[in-house]
Amino acid sequence: MSTKKQFLTALVSAIALVVVSGWLTGWVSAYSPDYYHQVQRNIEVFGRVYQEISKKYVEEIDPGKFMKAGIEGMLSKLDPYTVLVEKEDNEELQIMSSGKYGGLGMRIGMRGSFPTVVEPPYDGSPAMKAGIREGDHIFQVDGVDTEDLDVSKVANLLRGEIGSEVFLKVEREGEPTAIEFRLIRDEIVVTDVVYSGMIDDEKGIGMIRLSHFSRNAGKDIEKAIRKLKQQGLRSLVLDLRSNPGGLLDAAVSVSENFVHKGELIVSTKGRTSASSQKFIAEKNPILGDLPLVVLVNGLSASASEIVSGAIQDLDRGLIIGNNTFGKGLVQTVIPIAGDAALKITTAKYLVPSGRSIQDPKRFLPDPDEILFKPDGKNEKVAPTEKTEKDDKDGDESPTGKVYHTAHGRKVFSSHGVTPDIVVEQEEFSQFEIELLRKTMPFQFAVIYAARHSDLERGFVVSEEIIEAFREFLLEKKFDYTSAGEAAVSRLTEAAKEDGYYETIQSSVDVIERELASEKAGEFDKSIDFIKEELQKEISAKLWGSMAEIETTFDTDRDLEKAIEVLSDQTTYVQLLTASKRE
Repeated sequence: MSTKKQFLTALVSAIALVVVSGWLTGWVSAYSPDYYHQVQRNIEVFGRVYQEISKKYVEEIDPGKFMKAGIEGMLSKLDPYTVLVEKEDNEELQIMSSGKYGGLGMRIGMRGSFPTVVEPPYDGSPAMKAGIREGDHIFQVDGVDTEDLDVSKVANLLRGEIGSEVFLKVEREGEPTAIEFRLIRDEIVVTDVVYSGMIDDEKGIGMIRLSHFSRNAGKDIEKAIRKLKQQGLRSLVLDLRSNPGGLLDAAVSVSENFVHKGELIVSTKGRTSASSQKFIAEKNPILGDLPLVVLVNGLSASASEIVSGAIQDLDRGLIIGNNTFGKGLVQTVIPIAGDAALKITTAKYLVPSGRSIQDPKRFLPDPDEILFKPDGKNEKVAPTEKTEKDDKDGDESPTGKVYHTAHGRKVFSSHGVTPDIVVEQEEFSQFEIELLRKTMPFQFAVIYAARHSDLERGFVVSEEIIEAFREFLLEKKFDYTSAGEAAVSRLTEAAKEDGYYETIQSSVDVIERELASEKAGEFDKSIDFIKEELQKEISAKLWGSMAEIETTFDTDRDLEKAIEVLSDQTTYVQLLTASKRE
């Protein structure tokens, strides 16, 4: 029998085995015989189609890619969080679940064509001990060239068995030749707390910034609070901005540091009894009843929304910032074969008031492609007008279903967590967005910090630094296409296609000169932004992440509002005990 036939026979056998084994047998009592029969029959059809095309299609099919395409086609009809997780991503999930891995202890990202160390290595890690620095370009790992290699693949090369060797070649600003490192992998414990400190000693206000929700997040928060209490903590700011979430259990563990024992933190609701659970705080909060503010933004998602939603619904603290992302779906990771796993949405989570914070626009595919009935219904029900007196938990309002916090404040479902205090954010110009997207401040800071290691902490960005950055942009030939230039380009192309470009050419020339003039002045218009970014990036390169975060305190609008509220306990209490939120 040929190798291909052996593969196909094994595949069909495996599909048949799935059907007759425990995967479907538990459904007989939970679902109708007709539903069970449809599932069984469709698996057989899918296997037969795969087999016939693989054997008879005019060109030879790559069996692995063909199967993957079929799986991705099925999953594309569901929500965006139900995905097939392959080797590299599966390893990331394992690291998040275990809270540790074998590696070197540094974060990398793409800067130009090479993977680059984007933060100071973890304290005590092999990378830190060896002298790896933020900004180092890793161009070779164990003899493998990394130029244009995907970051996840480079990370996979760097990780490995604890005690094993890895050889790196690094390019560093100011060094004429490559630096070679021989490092021994060690156990790296993931730390999600990226900042913990007192931000106002006189008022006793401390801050903790949490970047993810890995296995150790709850313990890391507890440890940070204990240390801050020793420094005179009287109120706390928990910063969950741009935190994409993580483990549900970690969200519960983090919440237990703030809410009272016995209180509901979150519940999940799915199709099966196993996916419908309630998570109750099982210990007394380390923060006690000290005042609490949670900062969130549009990139605070999933576990961040569980924590902020629970704190809001229980009236445990105030939420400040901007609406969160709106991801209220629970994923379960199911091993499939080898290094692959299926991450499947199995439930929705509900915060203590009973509301879902899932944004429906992030959940459903094209309406014409829906394969299921959300919540058992296809019809859309128009919201009804209700008086304040008639509002009950779960009733409709123009902004979503109305629910109530422990103290009776109105909250709404289906659009993430709306802060108690919304802070207007300054918008970036196109020039500023492009500076960040092309990592210009980061690249400049690597060079400047290497040449000015004697710079004192708390420095002010001088005119000399500004001019050096201006020259740097010229050397790098930094450029971008503004919205106006893009619009004129589209107009020009259309005019040429339709044959009337000569008629408008003189006008186009005038517009292009005006746009070029405006563009030339963008640097000076963005001086304040440039100063903030350079101070942040240079501080990070010289003194680490803590120093980088501290440079933002004076310009952070959310934090400024948090300090204002925590400094006025009368206002803080009034906001939490208002009978209704209009």
